[in-house]
Amino acid sequence: MRSTVIGFALGILLLQQQSSLWSWPALILLACLAGFIVLFYCAWSGSTQRTQTAVNVAFRCTVLCIVGGISGWVWASGVAIAGLANRLAPELEERDITVIGVITSLPSQVEYGRRFQFSIERVLTENINPVHVPKKVLLNFYTTHFQDRLTGHTQDHDLITLEPGQRWKFNVRLRRPHGLANPYGFDYEVWLLERGIGATGSVRNDERSKEINQQLNTFVWSLNNCIEWARGKLRDRITAALPDQPYAPVLVALVIGEQNAISQTDWTVFARTGVSHLIAISGLHITLLSGLVAQIIFYLWRRSFFTSYQLPLILPAQKVAAVAGAFTALIYVALAGFGIPAQRTLIMIIVAAIACWFDRIASVSGVLCLALAAVLLIDPWAVMAPGFWLSFSAVGFLFYVSLGQRELHETSSDELLSATSTNLTSLKNKLLHNLRQATHAQYVITLGLVPLTLLLFSQISLVGPIANAIAIPVVTFVITPCALLGSVLPHPIGAWVLLFANLILQQLGELLTWLSQFDWAVWQAPRPDIGMFLLALLGAGWCLAPQGWPLRWAGVLTWLPLCLSGSVYPQAKEFKVTALDVGQGMALLIETARHRLLYDTGPAYSPESNAGISVISPYLKARGVYQLDGLVVSHSDTDHSGGIGIYTSSSQAMLKLRGM
Repeated sequence: MRSTVIGFALGILLLQQQSSLWSWPALILLACLAGFIVLFYCAWSGSTQRTQTAVNVAFRCTVLCIVGGISGWVWASGVAIAGLANRLAPELEERDITVIGVITSLPSQVEYGRRFQFSIERVLTENINPVHVPKKVLLNFYTTHFQDRLTGHTQDHDLITLEPGQRWKFNVRLRRPHGLANPYGFDYEVWLLERGIGATGSVRNDERSKEINQQLNTFVWSLNNCIEWARGKLRDRITAALPDQPYAPVLVALVIGEQNAISQTDWTVFARTGVSHLIAISGLHITLLSGLVAQIIFYLWRRSFFTSYQLPLILPAQKVAAVAGAFTALIYVALAGFGIPAQRTLIMIIVAAIACWFDRIASVSGVLCLALAAVLLIDPWAVMAPGFWLSFSAVGFLFYVSLGQRELHETSSDELLSATSTNLTSLKNKLLHNLRQATHAQYVITLGLVPLTLLLFSQISLVGPIANAIAIPVVTFVITPCALLGSVLPHPIGAWVLLFANLILQQLGELLTWLSQFDWAVWQAPRPDIGMFLLALLGAGWCLAPQGWPLRWAGVLTWLPLCLSGSVYPQAKEFKVTALDVGQGMALLIETARHRLLYDTGPAYSPESNAGISVISPYLKARGVYQLDGLVVSHSDTDHSGGIGIYTSSSQAMLKLRGM
């Protein structure tokens, strides 16, 4: 099973690197080939009694990996073909279309209005085939003030209330999915395809359209709409309790996983201190909450909820606690929007609960592979997300270092089911043991993820171990529980708890800001090629090998090619011009054998985003370019000068100019 799952993941990853998809006949032939290989292997293995020699084991693993790879390729191709078929027809772009549908996501506040996902149920405009209109679109509802500002008028109207589950009739103008095509940057089209969104657009809000735009139903019942409605209520409670607080969006992210409102300045601080993984609903938060609920249920069930029913004789308390923990994790992950790390943790908790229920010992490697297969079956594009690799790699390194499936199984059971000892000495020893385990786990994750972090982000936070040593316990055991409790407790108790969480978060934010201001806080390097990365990954595994492994410290030497690599200049008497896709406007990087010059910086997309932050800086960081010899802005129009804000002489500058 493990070989098949690994091959399945490799097949999906290989498909994502292709420039085009195969046709359905070719995919059917490929699937038949996989079936033929399976039949051949079954006939070969059943023809005679095979001994467990190294050759036979290697052959079996290779065959299963090939079958898994073909299956992954075919599965991801089919999902991609189905997703691309649900796109807006080209002839319908920029046309006014009247539709009826339901808001299926929590509307997010943006600078110009609201953005939300909309499920189209009917197309009312005549002479338009409903088949040519996608079922799911991403809409922006602009304020009238914003639209009038573009046309030169000065009227202003309040923004209507938009909530998940509402059915609306809208006059919309749609466009086919389109994103900027740049290496090392965010792929917006993949993001839309992953979510099944076939078009983007806006709700028309002019005088004519206001007669069309009408709310038809207050709420349309479905499981998704109920979840999104609950997420909205939790967000509203937090924002109402913390008006105008800069860290309120962070608390929202910790409770429901919505990160849209977090400022770019905060994200820069979190990235430089290496704590970005905490500003989301991570596996650690889910495990903490599910384990806490499981322990409470375990305690109450053993005592029959202080009644005379003798519930443990009906059903063991361990099984009830395991189900309660899994159910709690499911609810929390649903509120989090089913992110990749959350999916992985949920699947592993469910598998552990099933194993406990049926009195089985679950293999940790099998559980991890099962979680990997489930995530990729649900979302083949997960392999394109950095969180996918960071999440599974971190757990994989922890399992690798733990050396023993039985020990890991017992540890997981303790986390979910053990009761706190009343003996003071035992409690002290347990706390010291847990502290040593947490410190060792942080060491393993920090060291093991160095190659992957450089590959994904071209930088490593040198203050990250210090920042995480402080932030992990504070966020995990203080801020997150208080944020969860404050969002569900009645007013005014809930507001007081949220204020306390916000106060602690502010103090932590000041500390992280101070740590991020050091010039040496972040070590940067160009994005390594695949050979350097694999060599460094092998070295990380060598360093984390069990005690007694020879020359474990020598594994660090494999990092030298990765750490000492630098940016490449053109040859003498040559020059190179790179035109970056910034949308409207221009940004050209001109390179010679000794100098680099940037001509124009692209547009400003919003007060928090511009081409300098979204396009130019990621490209130059991945290339290992941290300093320019010159900057030329042709004229002051925002589509040519909007990204100039990334150049400064401060310690947190994304880029610096020589002489500044």
